Amino acid sequence: MIALLLLVISLVLPVSFSPSSWAAASYEDSLKQLAEGVTEGAAKAKKQRLAVLDFTDAQGEQTPVGRFLAEELGTQIMVAGELTTVDHTLLSSTLKKMQLEHIDPAHAKAVRRAAKAIRADVFVSGTYTETPEGLQVTVRLITPKQAQSISATRTIFPKTGPLSTFFKQEELPPGTLPVEKPKEPTPPPGLGIHRNDSYEFVVTSIERLNSRIKLDATVANHSTRDLKLLCHLQNTVLKDEHGRVWYQTVEQNREGLCTRGIELSPRRKQRVVFIFTQPSEASASEFTLSFHEQLPRRDASFTIDRLKLEPTPSHEEVVP
Repeated sequence: MIALLLLVISLVLPVSFSPSSWAAASYEDSLKQLAEGVTEGAAKAKKQRLAVLDFTDAQGEQTPVGRFLAEELGTQIMVAGELTTVDHTLLSSTLKKMQLEHIDPAHAKAVRRAAKAIRADVFVSGTYTETPEGLQVTVRLITPKQAQSISATRTIFPKTGPLSTFFKQEELPPGTLPVEKPKEPTPPPGLGIHRNDSYEFVVTSIERLNSRIKLDATVANHSTRDLKLLCHLQNTVLKDEHGRVWYQTVEQNREGLCTRGIELSPRRKQRVVFIFTQPSEASASEFTLSFHEQLPRRDASFTIDRLKLEPTPSHEEVVP
């Protein structure tokens, strides 16, 4: 009888979530949990390239909160490096051109055409509902073939942190002064950061790959204009603690920021990867990135120091 009851419950609750989804969590934890659920669903369905749609509210309307959450989820998935995402500007313009407002079985033919145009394996659709605990966000993976949901995940986002700017504060009774809560210091993002009037550059990881160093970073356009960023291949280098210079090569960076560059619309963020070649057999563990721009500021430069290699797993950790 108990086994039958459990079977019925599993059939009527197709949306997967963990118990911790409903516990108090930070914005970053909720975002990571949501991205992991999407990644797991895509991996099971063998889908690699995702098109993340703007999220909608309970009435099905697109809102600034929905677009923000969609952008954050897409960036989190992209930074993880396991999957790729369709550029949001390309996705929006394609859907607008095809006059496709809803990804559902009623528009299956148009959905397939749109997916083919942007080379998307699956669409990521999200909705959110306000609850006393925060925003309950449900995300579904929709296959272009039948325009039907194949996977879903759900979590709760607190209305604090980045989301606090979208919600009004409670109105206080007349004559009552608001009590300011002490602000906790915000930890610096990533391993190092540079910010100027046009963009923010954050180093997210640095690791050794045999005789090379792989450096991952994100670039966010926080200006009000479109941004085209391109760096100089030979002058954008790593310098280790011994004074040796690690250079990039065209062969290892054909799709890199210093060969092809990137274009970002306002408030967009994108992952970039650099591969630097070892100058000698000597070891190194701490680096300084010297970044030399070609666009948008010709010959502008900046440095990010104290970039330490991530620890390499030992033999015991790798072998089961």
